Amino acid sequence: MGNRIVTKFGKSKSLTDEEIVEIQKISKLSAEEIREEHKGFLKLQPTGKMTKEQFIHMYKLLDFDYDMTDKVACEKAFATFDKNKNGTIEFDEFLLAMHFLRPNTIESNVDILFRGFDFSGDGYLDHEEVTAIFDGAVALNLVKDADPDYAEKTASEVFAILGLSDNSKINKEQLIKG
Repeated sequence: MGNRIVTKFGKSKSLTDEEIVEIQKISKLSAEEIREEHKGFLKLQPTGKMTKEQFIHMYKLLDFDYDMTDKVACEKAFATFDKNKNGTIEFDEFLLAMHFLRPNTIESNVDILFRGFDFSGDGYLDHEEVTAIFDGAVALNLVKDADPDYAEKTASEVFAILGLSDNSKINKEQLIKG
């Protein structure tokens, strides 16, 4: 098989079928596309891990619409995508960041939100999970000068717009239609 990074599944240099399935859940890429992306990632990051500085440099190269010159925003963006909190970005985390930040359709963005923030894995977003989405938006500096309660208040507004209480859950269709 292709090259493998050091991941939660093991320590060899090739992706396992299990890892490819896990990555497909967050990226919607085919197995072959994942292998190709992985090869490219390993060319840039032979250790299979991207440091914060490398991550920020990659953002600048890809010219996303996010302000990555603000040191605090950079720290928060890195922390948002370093899901396992080990201080580096691995291949699956990198793919999530790249797919989340690329312009797409509302449906694909909602899919990405659910894959990245449906922590319970039940196919719904609860208030805490929606709050995490808005915390991420603040971390990426998409929201300027947000007050400390911004994420929680905005999550509550989303639930209210959809006619739901804060203790309800949102499915993909509700979010797309809302």
